[in-house]
Amino acid sequence: MDKKVVRSVSSGRNSVPANKKNRGYFYLVFLSVIIIGLAAGSCKNSEPNWLRGNMHTHTFWSDGDEFPESVARWYKENGYDFLAMTDHNTILAGERWKNFPEDHATLHKYVEEYGTEWVEMHSHEEEGTQRVRLKTLEEFRSMYEEPGKFLLVMGNEISNPHAVHLLGFHQDRVIPAIQGTVNEREEMIRRTVENMKAYREETGINAHPALAHPNFRWAITAEMMLNVPELRFFEVFNGHPMVNNTGDESRASTDRIWDIVLANRLISGDGELLYGLATDDAHNYHGGGAGPGRGWVMVRSEELSPEAILDAIDKGDFYASTGVKLKDIQFNGKNLKIKIEPQEGIEFTTEFIGTQKGVDTTGKPTLDAEGNEIENTTMTYSGEIGKVLASSQSLTPSYRFTGDELYVRIRITSSADHIDPNTGKLLGKQRAWVQPHVQTN
Repeated sequence: MDKKVVRSVSSGRNSVPANKKNRGYFYLVFLSVIIIGLAAGSCKNSEPNWLRGNMHTHTFWSDGDEFPESVARWYKENGYDFLAMTDHNTILAGERWKNFPEDHATLHKYVEEYGTEWVEMHSHEEEGTQRVRLKTLEEFRSMYEEPGKFLLVMGNEISNPHAVHLLGFHQDRVIPAIQGTVNEREEMIRRTVENMKAYREETGINAHPALAHPNFRWAITAEMMLNVPELRFFEVFNGHPMVNNTGDESRASTDRIWDIVLANRLISGDGELLYGLATDDAHNYHGGGAGPGRGWVMVRSEELSPEAILDAIDKGDFYASTGVKLKDIQFNGKNLKIKIEPQEGIEFTTEFIGTQKGVDTTGKPTLDAEGNEIENTTMTYSGEIGKVLASSQSLTPSYRFTGDELYVRIRITSSADHIDPNTGKLLGKQRAWVQPHVQTN
């Protein structure tokens, strides 16, 4: 039998026989496939990147009780990724001075920590008073911002009269407050939303206003929100002690308002999904009742930039929290799943809350205990609006749409206490709110 001739692939001195080179090529391809498969599997199973941020904060620029530099430092040192500065009807730009008594403890601490070269002040004409220039965001931004680690966002709380407040974000100018009477609160909301839309179209900045604390002074009703269908964001949780998040025996909670608005909008086809934020509304940094660290948003974004954060919020790709942490939220158009980050010794109750198609959305006047109609309060609606469709104690709960739901949103309640990090006061139980979803297949 003739010997098989083995040809070289090349004629060089270090040429490799064809059969061996082919085997090597096969092994190389095989190894590459394995590596690519493992990488793909890793990407598929990797958990999303969540950015923690507070979107409602006050400083000495309006009615807060701390210098903005110190406020920014608190949030950075306490594990936040971004902070929106939202003082009332102002942005942290231009020249602003504030008077302090010479013995003011916060001023003394400020000078001690930042130094006399940084702090610009002089004696005021009023004896015993120091006049201090407040630093702009651009002046102190570089102290705390780090690419990919911490971001400061310019904003303002557009504070219309009669407790009609909306938050604006990523602004280079003040969106003016709308003046009006107590009976024109709905119009104030509408015109503020319109002004923000004009700003968005002019600048290309994807910033939508968020209605702040609707139950503050019982100012805003679900019906007002329904009559402004372009309003897309509101605070389901606000950390200020005077905002009545939970309602009372006669008035709707913010959770209840959320469902009333969602059900009515989706049945009528007038308006978009309403998304809920949790915020601090921090004013007090020295033991007062409205301190930092009470509520925040977790935004799914690979990039820490104002544009990426606002784009994710625009899509509803975030959740609100007062302590509960989620590893993942998944929705394929029909199945809604979440993964809760476990805590030793802590239990979680997940409620899938929704409203089914065909429900009666007619509201009736809300009455007090004596049967008298309560003025300027959210009407009373069917208990079928915003009912618990399913609940679970699993760390990986899921809900499969049946086709009868207008929407489904999620509220998770932890057995862990929600403790004010500044005062140690018990605020309730830790919670998280996942944005509403609508079946698409």
